[in-house]
Amino acid sequence: MHTGNKIGYRVKLSVLFIVFLLIQLQGCSINSTEINKDKTKLILGAYTSPREAYGKTIIPAFKKYWKEKTGQDVEIQESYQGSGAQSRAIISGFEADIAALSLEADVDKIAEAGLISHDWKSKPYNGMASTSIVVLAVRQGNPKAIQDWADLTKTGLSILTPDPKTSGGAQWNINAIYGAVLREFTSTTKNDPVSAQQFLKDIFKNVSIMDKGARESIINFEKGIGDVAITYENEVLVARQAGQNYLN
Repeated sequence: MHTGNKIGYRVKLSVLFIVFLLIQLQGCSINSTEINKDKTKLILGAYTSPREAYGKTIIPAFKKYWKEKTGQDVEIQESYQGSGAQSRAIISGFEADIAALSLEADVDKIAEAGLISHDWKSKPYNGMASTSIVVLAVRQGNPKAIQDWADLTKTGLSILTPDPKTSGGAQWNINAIYGAVLREFTSTTKNDPVSAQQFLKDIFKNVSIMDKGARESIINFEKGIGDVAITYENEVLVARQAGQNYLN
């Protein structure tokens, strides 16, 4: 892994939260499947990025907590796909007990379908379990000299970002770009929606692949596709831990 000076650009917009919305659809005690008095089962429907966090840390910790509290073992079945796609799957009949999505709107759609019986925003932090930021991941050595959003409009650049129709991360990426323009973090006019829309169009002219989810997008980047990936910071941190040699 590169250990020299930090290269690249980090979006520093405090308003651009990426949320892990851990919503219990109608209460574990109601929707969980009790296999027997000593074991119960829950189904988790989540978006793709926090897969490692759930699998390696959160789920094992919850199993330990539940065992100590109730004496029951708990089996958790996991399903991961883009936030929008996961929301639609739950509404269409996927019997998730827990929804962990990246967009408030995706959770609201589940509530509007009558599948959430309580006020999911009433808990501390309004239902948000974590925050992150949007970053630009570039190749080791930063051969395309990408330092800022404006660099993404360069002719011939190949950009990876997920499909906003299925991915919550893709929508956060769009918000990050749009917000950067409105806050004059680019060379465009501050608070000018027309300039922001044109800036987005100029960047998306260079988008070569739009995957279904943020995880699929970063996997393609790791395979050598593209010059830069717009993604969650935690995707880059997980990749670094796995030995990937790219920067943010």
